[in-house]
Amino acid sequence: MKSGLIISTRTQLYLGAGTILTCVIIVIMSGIVGTQQIDEIYAKIEQSNKISKMLTEMKADQNRNHSLALQMVMTSDINQRIELENEIRTKADEITTFHGNMEQLLLTTPETLVKYKEVEALFAEYRKNREHQIMLLKEGKTNEAIVLTTMTQMPLYKKLLSNINTIQADLAAKTEELTIEATNVSKSARIGIWIPGAISMVVVGLMVAWAIWVIRSLIKGITKGINILDITSNEILTTATEVSTGATETATSVAETTTTIEEVRQTSQLANKKAIKVLENSQKASEVAENGKSSVMKTIEGMQRIKAQMDLIAESIVQLADQSRVIGDITTTVNDLADQSNLLAVNAAIEAAKAGEQGRGFAVVAQEIRSLAEQSKKSTSQVKDILNEVQKSVSHAVMATEQGSKAVENGSALANESGEVIELLAETVEEAAQSALQISSSTNEQMAGMDQIVPAMENIKQASEQNVIGTRQTQTIAANLSTLGETLKITIKKFKV
Repeated sequence: MKSGLIISTRTQLYLGAGTILTCVIIVIMSGIVGTQQIDEIYAKIEQSNKISKMLTEMKADQNRNHSLALQMVMTSDINQRIELENEIRTKADEITTFHGNMEQLLLTTPETLVKYKEVEALFAEYRKNREHQIMLLKEGKTNEAIVLTTMTQMPLYKKLLSNINTIQADLAAKTEELTIEATNVSKSARIGIWIPGAISMVVVGLMVAWAIWVIRSLIKGITKGINILDITSNEILTTATEVSTGATETATSVAETTTTIEEVRQTSQLANKKAIKVLENSQKASEVAENGKSSVMKTIEGMQRIKAQMDLIAESIVQLADQSRVIGDITTTVNDLADQSNLLAVNAAIEAAKAGEQGRGFAVVAQEIRSLAEQSKKSTSQVKDILNEVQKSVSHAVMATEQGSKAVENGSALANESGEVIELLAETVEEAAQSALQISSSTNEQMAGMDQIVPAMENIKQASEQNVIGTRQTQTIAANLSTLGETLKITIKKFKV
C-alpha cells in the first residue's frame, strides 16, 4: 500500500510546475478581469463627466441666450435688437445641435435620457415663447413681450436650469458610486493577485527545497555506487592479475608440454627403428622396449600435466567470463546512473531557467552534472566494447580448450596402448619378431597420434596467448574503472549541496 502512494520525480515536477502555472494564470486572469472592470467603470465615469461638462456648457449657452433675450426685450434700439435677434437664433441653433450630440451620449443611460427629454421639451417651449417675443417686439408690443418674459419665460428658464442641475446631481452621485465600485474592484483584484502570487512563492520555495533534497539523495546514491565501483574494480584488477599470472604459467607449461610431445614423437620414431632391428637382435629389442617403456611413462606423465594445465585454463576462463559479466553489470549500473544524472540535470536546468538570475549558478551545476553523465556513458560504452572482445576471446579459448582436452584424451589412450605393447615386449624376448612387428605398428599409430597432438597443443598455446591478452585488457579496464571512480568522487565533492 505504501509503494502505491509514492510519486515519481517527473510527476512531482509536473505537479509543482502545474501549480505554479495555475497560480500564474489565476494572477493574470485576475489582473485582466480587474483591469477590464476598472476600465469599464472609468469609461462610465469619463462618460458621466463628459455629459456633466456638456450640460454645464449648455447651461452657459442657455444663460447667454436668456441674457440676450432680456437685452433684446429691454432695448429700444431697432438695430441692436436685430443684432441680438440674430445672435439669439445662432445660439439657439448651436443648442439644438448640442441636444442631438447629447442624445447620442445618453443612449447607454436610459434613465438620464428620459430626464433629458424633459429638458429638451422645456427648451423647445422656451424657444417657441422666444419666437413669440420677437414677433411681439416687431409688432411694437413691447409691454406684452416684457410680460411674457417675466411671467412665462423666467419660470420656464429656472425650471430648465433646475432639471439640468438635477441631471448633473444624478451624474455626480453615479460617478461617486462608480468610484467606490472601482476602488472595491481594485481591492478584489489585488487580493486575487496577491494570494495566488504568495501560493506561487511558497510552491517555488518548496520545489527548490525538494530539488536540493533530490540532488543530495542522488549524490549520496552516486557516491555509494562509486564506492562499490571502486571496490569491484580493485577486486577485478586483483583477479585479472591472478588470471594473467595463471595464464602466463599455463602458456609456459603448454610450451614445455609441446617440447615433451616432440621428444616423445622422436622417441617413437626411434622405437620404430629399434623394433625393426629386434628381428636381428633380441637384446637390442629388449633395450628398445625398456626405452619405449620409459618414454611411454614420460608421455603419460606429460599428458597428466597437460590435463592439469587444461583444467587450470578452463577454470581461469570460467572466472574470466564471470568477471566479464560482473563488469557488464557494473557498466549497466553506471550507465543507468548517467541517465538519471542527465535527466536530473535537464530538470535542474529548467528550474534554473525559471529562477532567472538567481538560478544561473544552479544552471552551471546542472550543466556540469550533464557533462559528467555524458562522459560516464562514453566510458561505459568503451567498456562494453572491450567486454565484447573479451567475451569473444573467452569463447575461442573455450573451444580451443575442448579440442585440447579431446587431443589429450586421445594421446593418453595412445600412450596407454604403447605401454601395454612395450610391457608385452619386455615379458618375452622369444616372440621378439612378433612383438617387434606389433611395436612397429603401435609406434606408427603413436606417431599419428602425436601428429594430432602437436596441432592441438599449438591451438592450446594460441588460446593461452589470447587468454593472456584478454586478462591484460581486463586489467586495463579495471584500472580505467578505478580511475573513473576517483574522478567521479572528486567531481561529486564539487557539487555538494
